[in-house]
Amino acid sequence: MFRPFARLTSVAAVGAVLLVGCGSGSGGSTPSTPKGQLVAGVTALGDADVLTTTLKLDTTADALQALASSSGDTLSSDTAAAIVGAQLVIETQSGKDKAFSVRAVDAGQTLFELRVVSSNLYLQGDLRAILKLAHRESALADVQAQVSQMPDFVRAFVAGDWVSLDGTALAGLAGSLGAPTGSASPAQGPKMIAELKRILSKDVTVRDAGKEGRGEHLVLTGNTRALAQDIAQSFVTSVPGGAAFSDKLKTSDVPSRPITVDAWVKDGALSQISVDLAQFADKADVPAGTTLPITLTFEQSGDDISAPGGATPVDLTQLGGLIGGLTSA
Repeated sequence: MFRPFARLTSVAAVGAVLLVGCGSGSGGSTPSTPKGQLVAGVTALGDADVLTTTLKLDTTADALQALASSSGDTLSSDTAAAIVGAQLVIETQSGKDKAFSVRAVDAGQTLFELRVVSSNLYLQGDLRAILKLAHRESALADVQAQVSQMPDFVRAFVAGDWVSLDGTALAGLAGSLGAPTGSASPAQGPKMIAELKRILSKDVTVRDAGKEGRGEHLVLTGNTRALAQDIAQSFVTSVPGGAAFSDKLKTSDVPSRPITVDAWVKDGALSQISVDLAQFADKADVPAGTTLPITLTFEQSGDDISAPGGATPVDLTQLGGLIGGLTSA
């Protein structure tokens, strides 16, 4: 049952990515059209000092098990609960103290977190919890033994402590490996905004489905192939370093089919996006009436993102040797 959905998740994400990025209009009077209301709602999110975006599968463990059973598969209750409880939490902090955080969370427990504060990168993971979810708890002792003679930062990370990478040194390493290192210029930001507005105007139709508890319900429709092609083109031309991926962003295999995305605008700001993955599955793969929505929720608040204390610095000279050893193994 998961094979059809895994194949189509990236297509569904086209709608979510488009919506997240299309907030680019200017302030002013209340929009008179559903599309104008959508753009204004996303724009309002950009005005927040702290924005928290949460990505999750909006279903229950029982529903997921029933869906697996209907496809002839077996899904344990533990695995179903872990899938339903999993969230990706993205927090951005604007203003003079710009910072960024991405957390993988399951059942309220943080499994992995990446932070960027003052251009420095911080990483922390809970290996014990990750192995427990994978039903591989017994492997923890072996991993700890394997890293016992490795550099301090490797042992710290395996122990669940924070490690840090200096931004300047990291940029130098990326450059030595041939990766794009340029940062966005003031001109590139408006170019990205203009591209996303173009895509929204060209590829998406928006209608008003009425007011609900979650806010004003807007329904977006478009074509998966057209959206994928335009987003790939926009990425190459307007994202710093995007040209380096021009030969890797293949869209010819994306199926041409309609996509529907539900969005809600509350108090003038976008509050939620939902894409039903079941709409992409063949009718034979899922029972009639089955839904499998993946949702993005937005909150104009969040915790302060600060540099964690006591982080172990990553020695990039040793990191290069470790990577070389892994790739040659």
